[in-house]
Amino acid sequence: IMEEYAGREGEIITGLVRRIEGKQVFIDLGRAEAVLPPPEQMPNERYRVGQRLKVYLLEVGRSTRGSRLVVSRSHPDLLRRLFELEVPEILKGNVEIKAVAREAGYRSKVAVAARQEGIDPVGCCVGLRGIRIQNIVNELDGEKIDVVMWSPDAATFIANALSPAQILSVELDGNEGVATAIVPDRQLSLAIGKEGQNVRLAAKLTGWRIDIKSASAVEAEKVEA
Repeated sequence: IMEEYAGREGEIITGLVRRIEGKQVFIDLGRAEAVLPPPEQMPNERYRVGQRLKVYLLEVGRSTRGSRLVVSRSHPDLLRRLFELEVPEILKGNVEIKAVAREAGYRSKVAVAARQEGIDPVGCCVGLRGIRIQNIVNELDGEKIDVVMWSPDAATFIANALSPAQILSVELDGNEGVATAIVPDRQLSLAIGKEGQNVRLAAKLTGWRIDIKSASAVEAEKVEA
C-alpha cells in the first residue's frame, strides 16, 4: 500500500470520512486510511462520518504504527488540482495557472495566462454561465474564488489581482518592493476587502507589498506638497 501511494504525493484522492478522534479526521481512501490533521483542515468545515471529500495527498511517510498518509483540504495546491480536473484547457496546457493565493475556506485568488493565441484564460476557468468555477466553489464548501488575468507587467498584474475593485493606477517602488494602488473613493473598502483580505491575497499572489490609497487622499497630498 505504501508503494501504491508513494508516487502519488501532490494528487487529489477522493475518500470517505471514516472516524473522527479529537481534532483528527481519518479518511478511508479505499485500500488505505489517511489522516487529515487540524492544520490541514478548512477552518469553516465541519466533518461528519460518511462524508465524501476530495483531499490532497500531502505526505506519504512512516510512523511508529506503520505507514502514514497525510492529506490536506487547506493546501493551495488542492485548488490548483481542482482547476486541472475541472478545466480541460489547463490539463491540455493551453491555459497555465501562474500563481495561487489561498485563505482556505474563505477566499482564494488564482492568476491564469493563455499559452495559445485566441484563448480567454479567465473565461475558460469560469466556464459557461460560471459552471466550472461553481463546481470548484461547491467542492470547497463555498470558498470564494477570484480568477484574474496574469500579466508580465507588474503594475497591470497588481491591478488585476485587486479585482473585483477597479484601480485607477499603480505606482511601483522596485527597491522597496512596494506597490501603491490608487482607487476611486467609493472602491476603497472593496479594494481592501473584509478585514484586509482582498489586498492581503493580492499581495500574496503578486509578491508585492501593496498600499491602497483613495484618489481624494492622493489629491490632498498633492495640494499639501
